[in-house]
Amino acid sequence: MYENNKLDEAKYFYQKMIKEFDDRQGFTYNLSAFLSSARSVLQYANEEAKTKQGGQRWYDQRVGQSNVLSFFKDKRDINIHDKPIHPTKLTSFAPTVTIGIKLKASVVVRDAQGNIKSQSSTETPQTAAKPPVTQAPAEVKVLYLFSDWTGSEDVIALCQKYIDELEKFIADGIKQGFITG
Repeated sequence: MYENNKLDEAKYFYQKMIKEFDDRQGFTYNLSAFLSSARSVLQYANEEAKTKQGGQRWYDQRVGQSNVLSFFKDKRDINIHDKPIHPTKLTSFAPTVTIGIKLKASVVVRDAQGNIKSQSSTETPQTAAKPPVTQAPAEVKVLYLFSDWTGSEDVIALCQKYIDELEKFIADGIKQGFITG
């Protein structure tokens, strides 16, 4: 009945997570809100579906078949009933270095007997005794990860995958007549 409303709420907190990505506390608070609102999609669907013949079976199968839906269902339950979720923050640094290089090429043209007919060489100009080395600021990449997720997705990518799964779940539930959305 309120599944789409709660999904919109989850999308709102997902956008906030992206905007506050560099603020670990803000990111984590919005992740918590995302987990709760997204989990409410499934809770409302379960309450509505179980009142219809075959609805509970449909719900259990859909949630059980999706490792993403099951994973996030458990994450939210841990976050509410056990302890706050704090994803692992992984920071990597990649320095950017540019090195100047001096190139030299020589060409020798010989006749059939091996005698040198012409010879030339070229060299790139160099203004200093050593090639210049410049270093740009290092590229810093930050990822948040769920250490217990078996896939390769970071938290942001996995939350988007969860949203996509919830959209499919709602569409299927409406199509099957188990929920109104």
